[in-house]
Amino acid sequence: MRVPIFAVLSLAASAVAQGDPPPQLPMVSLITSKVPFQCSPGRSIGVSLEPSKLTTSLSEVQFQGTGHGRTDEFASCDFRVELNSWYYKYRVAVAGATVRGHANLTEGVQIYQFNTTAIFRLEHLKNFSPITPPEVTNLSLSTMLTELTPAQIGGEGSFDDDFEVAVKPVEKLVWSPCFQGTEGSSQDSTYIDFIVSATSSDKTGSGIGKLTSGLTVDWDLAWEECVPDLDERYAWGDVRFENWQSCTYLSANNQTYKL
Repeated sequence: MRVPIFAVLSLAASAVAQGDPPPQLPMVSLITSKVPFQCSPGRSIGVSLEPSKLTTSLSEVQFQGTGHGRTDEFASCDFRVELNSWYYKYRVAVAGATVRGHANLTEGVQIYQFNTTAIFRLEHLKNFSPITPPEVTNLSLSTMLTELTPAQIGGEGSFDDDFEVAVKPVEKLVWSPCFQGTEGSSQDSTYIDFIVSATSSDKTGSGIGKLTSGLTVDWDLAWEECVPDLDERYAWGDVRFENWQSCTYLSANNQTYKL
């Protein structure tokens, strides 16, 4: 049985109603992780796409002690998903999220907080046609969702059940750039950086908290038709880094190219 633990109802939900999704959804081409002992690409990170949501399944995320003598424990995954083949003349936003899983908690252990963060990332290779060394890349970022959500899972005796926690919907959608349909096969690469975590408390110091199936997050997607504009595209982003990355290498005659 699935037990709803915490839900947030907000008037913001009406402000983030999505339009029709594109006729074709993007494809996942690469997954990387900063914490492979908690979530490992190819083994314990699953990503699936539907018109209304992107689902990330983190089957091995588990609570770890945050420090000697502390009673709180932390389970976290920080990972990146590369997406390509976006449909032409559409853009996307993350409107909200739902965290779900199954917990086995003893001796009053309680999961009291979840963090859900999604950051859209555009990398633009400046010298693409033709590619001349060094390869210089610009980086643009926008945070689509970042929310610390309180929860009350367990806390008294033992808890061994499913849980589902609704994250507060965003008040204002943060849109991606308008897609051209060539992302991943031209000079532009697109990614979403995800951070998912849960924090538990053990007041007695003798309890055990376990996520028996890790954490699954459904990221609600909003879609909107748009008109691609290169000037707007390369001015997009809350944070932008010119010449963010330079690839230096040797040519056929062993000449070194530098930025």
